[in-house]
Amino acid sequence: MRRELIISLVLLAGTIGLYCSLSLMEDPRAATFPRVVIVIMGVLSVALLLQSAIVRQKTNRPALQKATVKNKGEKDDATANNQFPLAQVSLCFILIIIYFAVMEWLGFYFSAFLFFVAATFVLGRKELTLRIGGVRVGIAFTFTAVLFVLVNKLLGVQTPKGLFF
Repeated sequence: MRRELIISLVLLAGTIGLYCSLSLMEDPRAATFPRVVIVIMGVLSVALLLQSAIVRQKTNRPALQKATVKNKGEKDDATANNQFPLAQVSLCFILIIIYFAVMEWLGFYFSAFLFFVAATFVLGRKELTLRIGGVRVGIAFTFTAVLFVLVNKLLGVQTPKGLFF
């Protein structure tokens, strides 16, 4: 609990430092995208700070209230999380290679959408339902739309054009 509080404070201080360093850039248009990313980092670090403060308050209960009884067949969460997910990492690496290979052919935005969808399904396939799958596709579409607005409209950067756009 205390570790999360310290991490969130360090992240917030780093975010403030990065935001202040944007004033050193010569071209104000060049600072647009970093400014957006730094503001998002700041919001997320404040959210982590608030979350760590709230969790710290909730965990100040007597020890007996936190105890649970497990069946003999159930694995402890600590032992289940100690294994390195080599299969997931390998699949994500293969997805990245495929993404780079088809980007010129399909286009940046369409291949990015397909990559985001595939990566979220690979990384979270255990709790996959139809509703969660639809939400993940929606999030991938939203993220791709945000990428399009930031990269193409605000920054004016050319991206690889493919079959679709």
